[in-house]
Amino acid sequence: MFYNNLKRLLFLFLTILLTNTIVATQIRVVTINEDFASITKEIGGDLVHVSSLVKGSRNIHNIIPKPSMVMKVKKADLLIRLGMGQDSYVDSLIQVAKNKIIFPNQIGYIDASKNIKKLDVPTGKLDGRHGDVHKYGNPHYWLNPRNGIVIARQIKNHLIKIDPQNADIYERNTFLFAEKLSIKINEWEEKARLLKNSSFITYHKTWDYLFDAFNLDHIGELEPLPGIPPSVKHLTQLKKIVLTNNKDIIILNASYFPTHDGKTFAAAVNGKFVKLSANVGEQNINTYIDLFDTIFNSL
Repeated sequence: MFYNNLKRLLFLFLTILLTNTIVATQIRVVTINEDFASITKEIGGDLVHVSSLVKGSRNIHNIIPKPSMVMKVKKADLLIRLGMGQDSYVDSLIQVAKNKIIFPNQIGYIDASKNIKKLDVPTGKLDGRHGDVHKYGNPHYWLNPRNGIVIARQIKNHLIKIDPQNADIYERNTFLFAEKLSIKINEWEEKARLLKNSSFITYHKTWDYLFDAFNLDHIGELEPLPGIPPSVKHLTQLKKIVLTNNKDIIILNASYFPTHDGKTFAAAVNGKFVKLSANVGEQNINTYIDLFDTIFNSL
């Protein structure tokens, strides 16, 4: 009896010790959003502990840094940012945290936009007359699922540099994620074909990568210029464009933008209004694949 109890205690002790060792050696990854966090979990599995600075679907143009973000960055082994000049507040977080491993060009720093084919890159001289134009291009690039594979490979490469002894695991997980995502992309392409007789109008240029990835017809935005609220003049001109269009009209609104103008315009042109999350972390969207399943099932 005593021997059996001793064995149970020893087994319990070793289990706790092993669990604490695994937790202690996890790579601490901080991402700018839950989309990148989801991809990181696919690649790192139990070898990573992932947290995001921005939860759910948020307007990436209006993020205010918080002291809690500094603490996350201070403890990070790997930081994954959006880039393209869109999350400049991350630079201040890095400087305040003074965590050298996540400084630019270090193994703990990833600008996820690095290898992305960028859309809507402006040409010519920019000034305030152009609205809130992104001089490095449209930053909503995670909304092309093929870019998810590009991002995953960047994450894999850095995890291998940080933790080379588990390189085979990161390689295998990246391969499996890319395979799974590629199969789903084929499914989404089939659903996109059902939308060939639809034209899309958006509040903001949030969905350009989605339209480009699935060859969807996008004919305009409710904003006259990026960051400028809809005006009567602009909506009147947009309505003229719609009246010459023989397709069904869908007003696609990211959940963090106001809905009044979109609903009113949809009613005026006999179109359909669809409000959708553009990120993981909202509306029961728990993974990167969930995000696109939700988008296409809704459309």
